[in-house]
Amino acid sequence: MRRGDTLEAILAERGIGTAEARPWLAAAARVYDLRRIHPRRGVNLTFDRATHALEAVRYQIDGRTLLVLEAREDGTITARRELLPYFVEVKGVAGRIERGLREDTVESHVPARIVSDLADIFGWDVDVAGDLRPGDEFRVVYEDIWQTGGARPEPGNVLGAEIVSRGRATTAVFFEDADGNGGYYRPSGEALSRTFLRYPLEFTEITSDFSLLRRHPILHIFRPHLGVDFAAPRGTPVRAVADGMVSFAGRLKELGRCVRIGHAGALTSCYGHLSGIAPGVQMGAAVKRGQLIGYVGATGLATGPHLHYALDRDGEYVDPLALTGAIEQPVPASARRAFERVQAEMTRELAALPETAHPFTVTLSHRGPGPE
Repeated sequence: MRRGDTLEAILAERGIGTAEARPWLAAAARVYDLRRIHPRRGVNLTFDRATHALEAVRYQIDGRTLLVLEAREDGTITARRELLPYFVEVKGVAGRIERGLREDTVESHVPARIVSDLADIFGWDVDVAGDLRPGDEFRVVYEDIWQTGGARPEPGNVLGAEIVSRGRATTAVFFEDADGNGGYYRPSGEALSRTFLRYPLEFTEITSDFSLLRRHPILHIFRPHLGVDFAAPRGTPVRAVADGMVSFAGRLKELGRCVRIGHAGALTSCYGHLSGIAPGVQMGAAVKRGQLIGYVGATGLATGPHLHYALDRDGEYVDPLALTGAIEQPVPASARRAFERVQAEMTRELAALPETAHPFTVTLSHRGPGPE
C-alpha cells in the first residue's frame, strides 16, 4: 500500500468495476474502518484462474492482524479479522546463463513470478529475452511467503538482483520509503524504473518482432507488421505499459477486441486480439502503469492466443521494444541514509551468493521500512 491508496482504487487497478467492488467494500466496512488504511501494509488479491473472478482479499491491519474478505458460492462476501497466518522467508540463488534467463532461473527453482519480475526490473537495461549469452550470470534475493499449513510458499518481492552480461554488472536494490512508495534503484541511488514497462505481459515469449514487412500467417501475403506479438495462454492478464487514458475499448477490425491508451508525449499504446476487456476499462477511463486492462485471446485475425502490442507517436508507428521511457526520480535526499543501509547489505549479500541448484535461506538485518 502507498500513501493515498484506497481499497476501492486497488480493486479498480485489478479490473474490479464499481458495481462488483461495492459488496466487498461494504463487507470490509463491517469489521474495519477503511479510512484507517496505512501505507507500507501488505494487501493480497486472489482470483479464480479460469473465470478471473475475485475470490479473496487480505489486508495487513498491523503486525499481528489481517482483514480477510472471501466470496461464498452464493455470491455474498464474508469479512473477519484473524491473526497473521504467515511468515516471510528470504531466499537467494545465483547461477550462469546457459540457454536463457527464463530457462536457467526456472531450472534453479526460482518461482516463475520472480523470473517475470526480473524481466520488468532489468527490461530497459538488459534485453533479457534475447541479449544474454552463455556464461553471463544472474543473482537474486527474494521473499517466499508461507501461509500456515500451506504446502508451498507464494513469491513476494524481489529484494535485490544482479545480472552480469558480457562483463558488465547491472544491480537492482528494492527500497520502499515511509509512504510506501517502492522501487528499484542502482547502488548509487539512481532509479532503474522507467515511466513505461517494457513488456505488457508478465510472461513474455516474443514470437514475432517488430518489422516493417512480414508474411501474414493467415492471409499469406507480405504486409506491414507494426508491433510485437507475445505468445501466451488464453486468459493471461494484459497490463497497461504506462499511465494514461483509454481512447478506445472494443472491437477493431482485424485486431478483434482491442484497447488503445493515450500517454504523455503524444504516445498511444495498442493491445489487440484480447479475449476480454477488464471491467471499467472504457473510453475516457484513467489507467495506471501495470493496471490490468484485459486478457490474452485470439479474437480478430489470429491463428492462436497471443497479444499484439504496438505503439505510435502522432500516428507514426515506433518499435515498442526500442522505445525507452523516462527514468524515474532517484532516491530522495530525505531517505538517503536509510537507502544506504539497505543497499550496502543487499550488494554484499548478492556478491556472496554461491552458485547452487536450489535457492537457500538468506538472513538480512535490514529489510527496509516495514509496518508501523
